[in-house]
Amino acid sequence: MIRLFCLCLMVLWASPTVSHVTELAVLKLTEVGTGRYVLSWEMKPNTETSSRLQPVFPEHCTRSDFKIDCGERGLVGPLSFEKIGTGQSAAMFKIRNAYGETSIYTVTPSDPVAEVRPRFDSDGWAGVAEIAGSYFSLGVEHILQGVDHLLFVLGLIWISTGRWMLLKTITAFTAAHTVTLGAVTFGWIGVPEAFVNTMIALSILFIAVEAMAARAGRSTLTLRFPWIVSFGFGLLHGAGFASALSDLGLPDDAVPLALLAFNVGVEAGQIAFVLIVIAMLWSYRVMQVGWPRWSPLVPTYAVGGLGAFWFLDRFDLLLRV
Repeated sequence: MIRLFCLCLMVLWASPTVSHVTELAVLKLTEVGTGRYVLSWEMKPNTETSSRLQPVFPEHCTRSDFKIDCGERGLVGPLSFEKIGTGQSAAMFKIRNAYGETSIYTVTPSDPVAEVRPRFDSDGWAGVAEIAGSYFSLGVEHILQGVDHLLFVLGLIWISTGRWMLLKTITAFTAAHTVTLGAVTFGWIGVPEAFVNTMIALSILFIAVEAMAARAGRSTLTLRFPWIVSFGFGLLHGAGFASALSDLGLPDDAVPLALLAFNVGVEAGQIAFVLIVIAMLWSYRVMQVGWPRWSPLVPTYAVGGLGAFWFLDRFDLLLRV
């Protein structure tokens, strides 16, 4: 269990202590004439990267300050950023053409060049694959950098007894946040972001308290039916995912595809995290190391303490809204 606690510390060290933070920069390009675009940062690079992260446009495009002119050919060809990966995990080009349509291209250290194709090819398989791949990557990155989401999933693993119960609990969480992710994204429901973030923090505190009850041998409604709590709080976590996705933006002509790819990416990252935790718990049991009797309580108190801190901090922000 000490190793599991070290995992929590490593995750916290690698990620900010606030929710939905991604090392992502978004450069918006708005077409103001044939082949002419105005540039603006929708999400600025972090301060350490801002001087190095410079956009690179196709050779036929000329840049002047925050404008580019690609002439009659338009903005087609390779797009990239210099120094991508140096303090910035991903960067995005968000292009709005004269027809009011938005296209999004993401570059990462492993895939540093995005190819913009002519408008008539945007509905082809190449365009579909590019959108799906970009939003799948964003979904994986968001869940793996979302410390609050991962700690809640960790708590679900703690309170679920047996493989079948764990499967039902994780499935309920997945189903719930899929529902609200879609509903909020399509505008069917609206939930204030400050309220959602506060309740997500409360869910972490709640699940840590229930984990302590399980270790003490008590029986509660949550421990008997963890999938119910998983589903209920999963609705709130889904609204949190939707908030992050709205910040990133969606391509106007492929909202369902982008939403599906993002959600699949979230699930892939979540499954990877669950498998890693299960493997660590299995290793702990197999090794049979004689840890101190109090050691299993450390990760639970750590998660509960973080949940309480985030709740108080976010509740204070909620009162100020």
